Amino acid sequence: MDKIYVIGHKNPDTDTIVSAITAAEFLNMREQTDKYIAAISGKPNSETRFIFKKYEVELPPVLKDAKNKKLFLVDHNEASQMVDPDADVVGIFDHHKMNFSNSNPIEIVTKPWGSTNSIIYSLFKQHAIGIPKKHKHLILCALLSDTVILKSPTTTDVDRAFVNELAEELEVNYKELGMDMFKAKAQISKKTAEQILFNDFKDFDFSGKKTGIGQIETPDMAEVIARVSEIETKMQGIRKTKDYHTLILMITDILEEGSRLLIVSEETDRIADIFNTEVKNCLSGFIPGMMSRKKQVVPVLTEEL
Repeated sequence: MDKIYVIGHKNPDTDTIVSAITAAEFLNMREQTDKYIAAISGKPNSETRFIFKKYEVELPPVLKDAKNKKLFLVDHNEASQMVDPDADVVGIFDHHKMNFSNSNPIEIVTKPWGSTNSIIYSLFKQHAIGIPKKHKHLILCALLSDTVILKSPTTTDVDRAFVNELAEELEVNYKELGMDMFKAKAQISKKTAEQILFNDFKDFDFSGKKTGIGQIETPDMAEVIARVSEIETKMQGIRKTKDYHTLILMITDILEEGSRLLIVSEETDRIADIFNTEVKNCLSGFIPGMMSRKKQVVPVLTEEL
């Protein structure tokens, strides 16, 4: 029986790692098999490590080589975010825009919801398949992470219903849990400039312009702002050595509910104009309400850059 590796995007975040675990479990239980293997494509961030330690769950192994392997993708579908763009993809569960083509028909489930784990949780419910309690904790954390404790504009009524349902069943104060997660995720003083940039980072192609967008979400933006010069210097180096047209770091304040953009680009002023902000020393002003890379940054750059 061929193994199928269930795996999320490069630079994995909490939702993508939990999705690999919960999707593999769902697929194995639905098909009464054990061929689906959860895997990750890189090191987990500090938030993810905090969650897995808290609930005493083992992290999936890193899939170092996907050559000649079958992959079931979760939380992504674009080639630039895959562990191996040439791998044999047999299925997708995702909540992002679709930019995928394949020569064979495969199972694809997408929903415009705030988290891939909302989709997977709904599939468990739809098929009346039970979920282990420790995995329910992981699903709740993934929902809180990807929706920024339900504050992100990507949040839907489905996500809110699932968070409240899980929090009630597990007897968890989800707001307190969410704040503990984001404090663990930030840990600015313990991170290098490169770790801050790649804490939650994805690659995109905007009309042939290779662009990388990272996001750091924190209850206190000041700690990141104090290190902007150091981070910007690292970004300049990465842009040149890895041939990026643009690198952007979203510095998101989850309490004030907004972001500042650290922009290193061939077209810094143009990007600032696109987002109707001013940039000084590569750093934009505060943009109220900007919480989501997926909904508020990527679509705009897709159209305008």
